[in-house]
Parts: sequence; C-alpha cells; structure tokens
Amino acid sequence: MKRIFIAIVAVLAAMTISTTSAFAHSHLGGSNPADGDVVSEPLNEIVLEFDGQIEQGSFIDVKTAKGKEIKLEDIIIGEGTLTGTVAEPLPNDEYQVNWSIISADGHPLEGEFSFTVNVPVSETVEEEPEKPSETTKPAEQPAAAKDVAKESSSMIVILIVLLVIIVVAGFYFLTKRKK
Repeated sequence: MKRIFIAIVAVLAAMTISTTSAFAHSHLGGSNPADGDVVSEPLNEIVLEFDGQIEQGSFIDVKTAKGKEIKLEDIIIGEGTLTGTVAEPLPNDEYQVNWSIISADGHPLEGEFSFTVNVPVSETVEEEPEKPSETTKPAEQPAAAKDVAKESSSMIVILIVLLVIIVVAGFYFLTKRKK
C-alpha cells in the first residue's frame, strides 16, 4: 500500500511539474495599435507585446479589409515584442493583423486583430471633432488568449486540489494501517 501511495504521489508531482512548464506560453499582452483602435496619426509600425520570450520564426502578416497584403519592410523580434515596420505610413483603410509566434517553450501560438487608420488628409478637416475614446481605448487581449489563460489557471487549481486530496488520503490510510 505504501508503494502504491508513493507511486501515485510521484506521478502527480511529475504531472504538476510538467504541466506548469507547459503553461509557459507567451500570451499577447497588448498591441499598438490595439484591437479595434482608430488611429488618427501616421502609422509606420505595429507592435505586439507578449508576456514572455518569443523565438525566431515568429511573424506578422498585415492585410487591408479587401485582402490586399501590406509589405512589411522589417519584422523585429525583441524581448517579448514583435514589431512590423512599413516604409511609408499606412494609408487610410481598415487592416487585419495576423500573427504567429513561437513561445520560449517551443509551442506555436497565433492570433489576429484589426484596426482602422483614419488620418486627416488636410488641415480643413478640423471641423470634425475627434472622439477621444476611440484612440485612448486600452489594449485588450484577444478572446482566445483570455480563454487559454483562464483554462491554464483552472487546470493548475484542479491539479493542486487533486494532489492535496491524494496526500490526505494517503496519510489517512498509512496511519490507519499502523494501528
């Protein structure tokens, strides 16, 4: 009985250790511009910020709402950032950004978001007041990233509860057996 208990505890401990390392994925923490933003200034770069390291091979793909691909001049992979630059500011249009990264743990992750560029063309456009809420919207995580983070937290809690139950049950059976 003691050997079975030790084996179960060892297996659960190994699962807990391997599970926590699997949660080392780098999730999108924010972007500039953020999902749904309306940009009213010339835009030469798109910056994605992740909560962990990302590896070479990560990329950004930018297209207009009509599917025209925007050529990125450079894709820069920094410490937790992925930046795509364009030679000239993006013209007024709606844009779709698709990204794909490789986390530091080797797992690939991908996502997408969209934004609109609406830069005033001439100085006579001043009659139209800007809505501050459109450009000051906080960066939000895509729904998929929120779901993965929530799922990760739930799984850790479940594993810890199971481990505690098994340890308590093991103690109970070991002390009962000695009597």
